[in-house]
Amino acid sequence: MGDLRALEPLASHLTSQGLRLHLSATTAGGRAVARDLYPWPVSDAPLAIGAGRALDRIRPRLLVLEYLELWPAWIAACARRGIPVAVVDGRITHRSLRVRPLLARAAGRLAAFCAQTEADALAAGALGVLPDRIHVCGNGKHHRQGTPPSPGADLRAAVGAVEVVVGSLHPDEEAAALPALAASGLRALIAPRYPQRTASILAAAQRLGVSAGRRSHGAAGARWVVLDTLGELAAAYALGRVSIVGGTFGRRDGQNLVEPAAHGLPVVHGPRVANVAAEAAALRGRGAWPVDDWPQAFQIARDRLTDPGTDPRPALRTLAGAVPRQWAVLAPLLGTWTPPPGAVKVARPGTDGRATPATEELHG
Repeated sequence: MGDLRALEPLASHLTSQGLRLHLSATTAGGRAVARDLYPWPVSDAPLAIGAGRALDRIRPRLLVLEYLELWPAWIAACARRGIPVAVVDGRITHRSLRVRPLLARAAGRLAAFCAQTEADALAAGALGVLPDRIHVCGNGKHHRQGTPPSPGADLRAAVGAVEVVVGSLHPDEEAAALPALAASGLRALIAPRYPQRTASILAAAQRLGVSAGRRSHGAAGARWVVLDTLGELAAAYALGRVSIVGGTFGRRDGQNLVEPAAHGLPVVHGPRVANVAAEAAALRGRGAWPVDDWPQAFQIARDRLTDPGTDPRPALRTLAGAVPRQWAVLAPLLGTWTPPPGAVKVARPGTDGRATPATEELHG
Protein backbone atom coordinates (compact mmCIF):
# COMPACT_ATOMS: atom_id res chain seq x y z
CA MET A 1 0.00 0.00 0.00
CA GLY A 2 2.82 2.38 0.82
CA ASP A 3 4.44 1.67 -2.53
CA LEU A 4 1.26 2.56 -4.40
CA ARG A 5 1.03 5.86 -2.54
CA ALA A 6 4.71 6.54 -3.22
CA LEU A 7 4.16 6.13 -6.97
CA GLU A 8 1.46 8.82 -7.12
CA PRO A 9 3.78 11.72 -8.14
CA LEU A 10 5.30 9.72 -11.00
CA ALA A 11 1.94 8.29 -12.07
CA SER A 12 0.42 11.77 -12.18
CA HIS A 13 3.34 13.03 -14.25
CA LEU A 14 2.99 10.17 -16.72
CA THR A 15 -0.70 10.86 -17.22
CA SER A 16 0.04 14.57 -17.68
CA GLN A 17 2.11 13.48 -20.67
CA GLY A 18 -0.88 11.74 -22.26
CA LEU A 19 -0.02 8.19 -21.20
CA ARG A 20 -2.58 5.60 -20.09
CA LEU A 21 -1.62 3.55 -17.05
CA HIS A 22 -2.50 0.13 -15.70
CA LEU A 23 -1.57 -0.64 -12.08
CA SER A 24 -0.92 -4.03 -10.56
CA ALA A 25 -0.40 -5.14 -6.97
CA THR A 26 0.24 -8.49 -5.35
CA THR A 27 -1.95 -7.94 -2.25
CA ALA A 28 -5.65 -7.28 -1.80
CA GLY A 29 -4.86 -4.30 0.44
CA GLY A 30 -2.64 -2.80 -2.22
CA ARG A 31 -5.30 -3.20 -4.89
CA ALA A 32 -7.91 -1.62 -2.61
CA VAL A 33 -5.71 1.42 -2.00
CA ALA A 34 -4.93 1.70 -5.72
CA ARG A 35 -8.63 1.75 -6.59
CA ASP A 36 -9.26 4.45 -3.96
CA LEU A 37 -6.35 6.61 -5.11
CA TYR A 38 -6.35 6.26 -8.87
CA PRO A 39 -8.83 6.28 -11.77
CA TRP A 40 -6.85 3.74 -13.80
CA PRO A 41 -7.40 -0.02 -14.18
CA VAL A 42 -6.03 -2.12 -11.32
CA SER A 43 -5.32 -5.85 -11.40
CA ASP A 44 -3.56 -8.66 -9.56
CA ALA A 45 0.07 -9.29 -10.44
CA PRO A 46 0.78 -13.02 -10.80
CA LEU A 47 4.37 -13.47 -9.66
CA ALA A 48 5.27 -16.33 -12.02
CA ILE A 49 2.66 -18.39 -13.85
CA GLY A 50 0.32 -16.04 -15.70
CA ALA A 51 2.72 -13.12 -16.27
CA GLY A 52 2.69 -13.68 -20.04
CA ARG A 53 -1.10 -13.89 -20.16
CA ALA A 54 -1.38 -10.65 -18.20
CA LEU A 55 0.96 -8.89 -20.61
CA ASP A 56 -0.95 -10.20 -23.65
CA ARG A 57 -4.19 -8.91 -22.14
CA ILE A 58 -2.91 -5.46 -21.13
CA ARG A 59 -0.38 -5.04 -24.00
CA PRO A 60 1.80 -2.37 -22.35
CA ARG A 61 4.47 -0.44 -24.20
CA LEU A 62 6.55 -0.22 -21.02
CA LEU A 63 6.61 -2.16 -17.75
CA VAL A 64 7.69 -0.13 -14.71
CA LEU A 65 8.71 -1.97 -11.56
CA GLU A 66 9.18 -0.16 -8.26
CA TYR A 67 11.68 -0.27 -5.41
CA LEU A 68 12.79 -3.88 -4.79
CA GLU A 69 10.38 -5.55 -7.21
CA LEU A 70 12.51 -7.53 -9.64
CA TRP A 71 10.37 -10.45 -10.80
CA PRO A 72 12.29 -12.69 -13.25
CA ALA A 73 9.11 -14.21 -14.75
CA TRP A 74 7.73 -10.79 -15.69
CA ILE A 75 11.05 -9.59 -17.05
CA ALA A 76 11.51 -12.76 -19.12
CA ALA A 77 7.96 -12.52 -20.48
CA CYS A 78 8.58 -8.90 -21.48
CA ALA A 79 11.85 -9.86 -23.19
CA ARG A 80 10.01 -12.41 -25.33
CA ARG A 81 7.49 -9.73 -26.37
CA GLY A 82 9.95 -6.88 -26.92
CA ILE A 83 8.52 -4.82 -24.03
CA PRO A 84 11.17 -2.72 -22.23
CA VAL A 85 11.31 -2.95 -18.42
CA ALA A 86 12.45 -0.16 -16.12
CA VAL A 87 12.83 0.07 -12.35
CA VAL A 88 12.05 3.33 -10.50
CA ASP A 89 12.91 4.24 -6.90
CA GLY A 90 15.34 1.35 -7.19
CA ARG A 91 16.90 -0.19 -4.10
CA ILE A 92 19.26 -3.15 -4.00
CA THR A 93 19.72 -4.65 -0.54
CA HIS A 94 22.31 -7.07 0.77
CA ARG A 95 19.61 -9.76 0.66
CA SER A 96 19.22 -9.19 -3.08
CA LEU A 97 22.95 -9.46 -3.63
CA ARG A 98 23.03 -12.74 -1.70
CA VAL A 99 20.67 -14.25 -4.29
CA ARG A 100 22.47 -12.70 -7.25
CA PRO A 101 22.60 -15.98 -9.23
CA LEU A 102 18.79 -16.03 -9.23
CA LEU A 103 18.41 -12.39 -10.28
CA ALA A 104 21.45 -11.66 -12.47
CA ARG A 105 19.84 -12.67 -15.77
CA ALA A 106 16.71 -10.60 -15.05
CA ALA A 107 18.85 -7.64 -13.99
CA GLY A 108 20.82 -7.83 -17.22
CA ARG A 109 17.60 -7.56 -19.24
CA LEU A 110 16.48 -4.28 -17.68
CA ALA A 111 16.28 -1.34 -20.06
CA ALA A 112 16.77 1.15 -17.21
CA PHE A 113 17.35 1.18 -13.46
CA CYS A 114 16.53 4.47 -11.71
CA ALA A 115 18.43 4.15 -8.43
CA GLN A 116 17.59 6.12 -5.33
CA THR A 117 21.23 6.71 -4.35
CA GLU A 118 24.77 6.24 -5.59
CA ALA A 119 25.06 3.22 -3.29
CA ASP A 120 21.99 1.66 -4.92
CA ALA A 121 23.50 2.33 -8.35
CA LEU A 122 26.70 0.53 -7.40
CA ALA A 123 24.70 -2.38 -5.99
CA ALA A 124 22.60 -2.55 -9.16
CA GLY A 125 25.79 -2.92 -11.19
CA ALA A 126 26.96 -5.69 -8.87
CA LEU A 127 23.62 -7.43 -9.34
CA GLY A 128 24.03 -7.46 -13.10
CA VAL A 129 22.33 -4.32 -14.46
CA LEU A 130 24.30 -3.00 -17.44
CA PRO A 131 26.28 0.13 -16.44
CA ASP A 132 24.88 2.39 -19.16
CA ARG A 133 21.34 1.61 -17.98
CA ILE A 134 21.84 2.76 -14.39
CA HIS A 135 20.72 6.28 -13.45
CA VAL A 136 20.75 7.96 -10.04
CA CYS A 137 17.39 9.74 -9.81
CA GLY A 138 16.39 9.86 -6.13
CA ASN A 139 13.09 8.73 -4.65
CA GLY A 140 9.86 9.83 -6.34
CA LYS A 141 7.80 9.62 -3.15
CA HIS A 142 9.49 12.83 -1.97
CA HIS A 143 8.22 14.84 -4.92
CA ARG A 144 5.18 16.20 -3.03
CA GLN A 145 6.32 15.91 0.53
CA GLY A 146 5.25 19.53 1.19
CA THR A 147 1.52 18.74 0.91
CA PRO A 148 0.77 15.88 3.31
CA PRO A 149 -2.76 14.44 3.56
CA SER A 150 -5.00 15.89 6.26
CA PRO A 151 -6.97 13.75 8.71
CA GLY A 152 -10.70 13.70 8.11
CA ALA A 153 -13.32 14.57 10.70
CA ASP A 154 -14.02 10.89 11.42
CA LEU A 155 -10.36 10.15 12.14
CA ARG A 156 -10.03 13.23 14.37
CA ALA A 157 -13.14 12.28 16.34
CA ALA A 158 -12.08 8.66 16.77
CA VAL A 159 -8.54 9.44 17.96
CA GLY A 160 -8.58 12.93 19.46
CA ALA A 161 -5.37 14.82 20.15
CA VAL A 162 -2.35 12.74 21.13
CA GLU A 163 1.10 13.63 22.37
CA VAL A 164 3.01 11.06 20.34
CA VAL A 165 2.31 9.03 17.20
CA VAL A 166 4.20 5.74 17.06
CA GLY A 167 4.16 4.90 13.37
CA SER A 168 4.82 1.58 11.62
CA LEU A 169 5.49 -0.40 14.81
CA HIS A 170 6.81 -3.81 13.76
CA PRO A 171 6.01 -7.03 15.63
CA ASP A 172 9.62 -7.55 16.72
CA GLU A 173 9.61 -4.09 18.33
CA GLU A 174 6.46 -4.45 20.44
CA ALA A 175 8.06 -6.23 23.40
CA ALA A 176 10.41 -3.30 24.06
CA ALA A 177 8.29 -0.41 22.77
CA LEU A 178 5.02 -0.97 24.64
CA PRO A 179 6.44 -1.16 28.21
CA ALA A 180 8.57 1.91 27.49
CA LEU A 181 5.50 3.77 26.21
CA ALA A 182 3.50 2.76 29.28
CA ALA A 183 6.27 4.01 31.57
CA SER A 184 6.39 7.36 29.74
CA GLY A 185 2.76 8.19 30.56
CA LEU A 186 2.26 9.74 27.12
CA ARG A 187 -1.07 9.65 25.30
CA ALA A 188 -0.32 7.86 22.06
CA LEU A 189 -1.64 6.79 18.71
CA ILE A 190 0.00 3.47 17.82
CA ALA A 191 0.03 2.44 14.17
CA PRO A 192 1.14 -1.18 13.85
CA ARG A 193 2.88 -2.09 10.62
CA TYR A 194 0.31 -4.87 10.24
CA PRO A 195 -3.24 -4.08 11.41
CA GLN A 196 -3.75 -7.71 12.46
CA ARG A 197 -1.37 -6.97 15.36
CA THR A 198 -4.05 -4.77 16.94
CA ALA A 199 -5.37 -7.50 19.25
CA SER A 200 -1.87 -8.27 20.53
CA ILE A 201 -1.22 -4.59 21.28
CA LEU A 202 -4.55 -4.25 23.11
CA ALA A 203 -3.74 -7.36 25.15
CA ALA A 204 -0.33 -5.90 26.05
CA ALA A 205 -1.98 -2.65 27.10
CA GLN A 206 -4.28 -4.57 29.45
CA ARG A 207 -1.31 -6.38 31.02
CA LEU A 208 0.46 -3.03 31.47
CA GLY A 209 -2.59 -1.40 33.05
CA VAL A 210 -3.13 1.09 30.23
CA SER A 211 -6.53 1.93 28.77
CA ALA A 212 -6.55 1.31 25.02
CA GLY A 213 -9.00 1.08 22.14
CA ARG A 214 -9.33 0.70 18.41
CA ARG A 215 -9.53 3.66 16.06
CA SER A 216 -12.32 1.85 14.18
CA HIS A 217 -14.47 1.76 17.33
CA GLY A 218 -13.67 5.30 18.47
CA ALA A 219 -11.22 5.56 21.35
CA ALA A 220 -10.75 9.26 22.03
CA GLY A 221 -11.10 8.61 25.77
CA ALA A 222 -8.39 5.94 25.93
CA ARG A 223 -4.73 6.59 26.70
CA TRP A 224 -3.64 4.50 23.71
CA VAL A 225 -5.46 4.40 20.39
CA VAL A 226 -4.47 1.63 17.99
CA LEU A 227 -4.80 2.54 14.31
CA ASP A 228 -6.44 -0.64 13.02
CA THR A 229 -7.45 0.77 9.62
CA LEU A 230 -5.55 0.82 6.34
CA GLY A 231 -4.00 3.82 4.62
CA GLU A 232 -4.53 6.47 7.33
CA LEU A 233 -1.11 6.80 8.95
CA ALA A 234 0.21 9.54 6.64
CA ALA A 235 -2.71 11.76 7.64
CA ALA A 236 -2.86 10.57 11.25
CA TYR A 237 0.60 11.96 12.02
CA ALA A 238 -1.06 15.39 12.05
CA LEU A 239 -2.93 14.43 15.24
CA GLY A 240 0.27 14.24 17.28
CA ARG A 241 2.89 16.65 18.52
CA VAL A 242 5.85 14.30 18.21
CA SER A 243 6.46 11.22 16.07
CA ILE A 244 8.44 8.06 16.73
CA VAL A 245 8.99 5.99 13.62
CA GLY A 246 9.00 2.23 14.10
CA GLY A 247 10.76 -0.19 11.81
CA THR A 248 13.99 1.55 12.86
CA PHE A 249 14.65 -0.38 16.07
CA GLY A 250 14.39 -3.96 14.80
CA ARG A 251 15.12 -6.04 11.73
CA ARG A 252 13.31 -3.81 9.22
CA ASP A 253 16.18 -1.30 8.69
CA GLY A 254 13.90 1.68 8.25
CA GLN A 255 10.43 3.04 7.62
CA ASN A 256 9.09 6.27 6.10
CA LEU A 257 10.53 9.31 7.93
CA VAL A 258 9.11 11.84 5.49
CA GLU A 259 5.42 11.32 6.36
CA PRO A 260 5.69 12.74 9.91
CA ALA A 261 8.28 15.35 8.91
CA ALA A 262 5.93 16.69 6.22
CA HIS A 263 3.50 17.66 9.00
CA GLY A 264 6.27 19.54 10.81
CA LEU A 265 6.50 16.99 13.64
CA PRO A 266 9.79 16.26 15.39
CA VAL A 267 10.91 12.84 14.14
CA VAL A 268 12.44 10.39 16.59
CA HIS A 269 13.84 7.17 15.12
CA GLY A 270 16.06 4.25 16.01
CA PRO A 271 19.49 3.26 14.69
CA ARG A 272 18.31 0.94 11.88
CA VAL A 273 17.79 3.26 8.90
CA ALA A 274 19.62 1.57 6.02
CA ASN A 275 16.46 1.53 3.88
CA VAL A 276 15.82 5.26 4.45
CA ALA A 277 19.40 6.47 4.63
CA ALA A 278 18.82 9.53 2.42
CA GLU A 279 15.85 10.64 4.52
CA ALA A 280 17.75 10.14 7.77
CA ALA A 281 20.75 12.08 6.47
CA ALA A 282 18.62 14.99 5.23
CA LEU A 283 16.76 15.28 8.54
CA ARG A 284 19.63 14.66 10.95
CA GLY A 285 20.10 17.79 13.04
CA ARG A 286 17.24 19.43 11.14
CA GLY A 287 14.17 18.05 12.89
CA ALA A 288 15.10 14.42 13.54
CA TRP A 289 16.52 12.78 16.64
CA PRO A 290 18.22 9.39 16.21
CA VAL A 291 18.27 7.29 19.38
CA ASP A 292 19.49 3.86 20.43
CA ASP A 293 16.44 2.32 22.13
CA TRP A 294 12.77 2.78 22.99
CA PRO A 295 13.16 4.26 26.51
CA GLN A 296 15.43 6.93 25.06
CA ALA A 297 12.94 7.52 22.24
CA PHE A 298 10.10 8.29 24.65
CA GLN A 299 12.34 10.50 26.78
CA ILE A 300 13.28 12.54 23.71
CA ALA A 301 9.58 12.66 22.77
CA ARG A 302 8.73 14.13 26.18
CA ASP A 303 11.48 16.72 25.76
CA ARG A 304 10.15 17.70 22.34
CA LEU A 305 6.70 18.46 23.78
CA THR A 306 8.16 21.53 25.48
CA ASP A 307 10.91 22.25 22.94
CA PRO A 308 9.99 21.04 19.42
CA GLY A 309 13.33 22.16 18.00
CA THR A 310 13.92 22.66 14.26
CA ASP A 311 11.02 22.39 11.84
CA PRO A 312 11.91 19.42 9.59
CA ARG A 313 9.94 20.60 6.56
CA PRO A 314 12.65 22.81 4.99
CA ALA A 315 15.06 19.86 5.10
CA LEU A 316 12.70 17.81 2.96
CA ARG A 317 13.23 20.10 -0.01
CA THR A 318 16.68 18.60 -0.49
CA LEU A 319 15.01 15.26 -1.28
CA ALA A 320 12.75 16.53 -4.07
CA GLY A 321 13.26 16.41 -7.83
CA ALA A 322 13.27 12.68 -8.60
CA VAL A 323 10.20 12.57 -10.84
CA PRO A 324 11.57 14.75 -13.69
CA ARG A 325 14.78 12.73 -13.64
CA GLN A 326 12.84 9.45 -13.77
CA TRP A 327 10.73 10.75 -16.63
CA ALA A 328 13.84 11.67 -18.61
CA VAL A 329 14.92 8.03 -18.40
CA LEU A 330 11.50 6.50 -19.12
CA ALA A 331 10.40 8.67 -22.04
CA PRO A 332 12.92 7.33 -24.61
CA LEU A 333 11.84 3.77 -23.79
CA LEU A 334 8.37 4.52 -25.16
CA GLY A 335 9.68 4.50 -28.72
CA THR A 336 7.54 6.50 -31.14
CA TRP A 337 5.41 8.10 -28.43
CA THR A 338 5.11 11.86 -28.92
CA PRO A 339 4.49 14.24 -26.00
CA PRO A 340 1.42 16.49 -26.04
CA PRO A 341 1.70 20.20 -26.89
CA GLY A 342 3.20 22.20 -24.07
CA ALA A 343 5.19 19.31 -22.60
CA VAL A 344 6.93 20.20 -19.37
CA LYS A 345 10.66 20.72 -19.20
CA VAL A 346 12.39 17.69 -17.76
CA ALA A 347 15.81 16.31 -16.98
CA ARG A 348 17.75 14.37 -19.58
CA PRO A 349 20.60 11.87 -19.28
CA GLY A 350 24.00 13.50 -19.04
CA THR A 351 27.12 12.39 -20.83
CA ASP A 352 27.82 9.79 -18.13
CA GLY A 353 24.38 8.21 -18.68
CA ARG A 354 22.90 9.56 -15.48
CA ALA A 355 20.05 11.99 -15.18
CA THR A 356 21.08 15.62 -14.83
CA PRO A 357 19.11 18.87 -14.93
CA ALA A 358 18.15 20.02 -18.42
CA THR A 359 16.80 23.19 -19.95
CA GLU A 360 15.14 21.84 -23.06
CA GLU A 361 11.94 19.94 -23.72
CA LEU A 362 11.94 16.25 -24.43
CA HIS A 363 10.38 15.34 -27.79
CA GLY A 364 10.09 11.55 -27.69
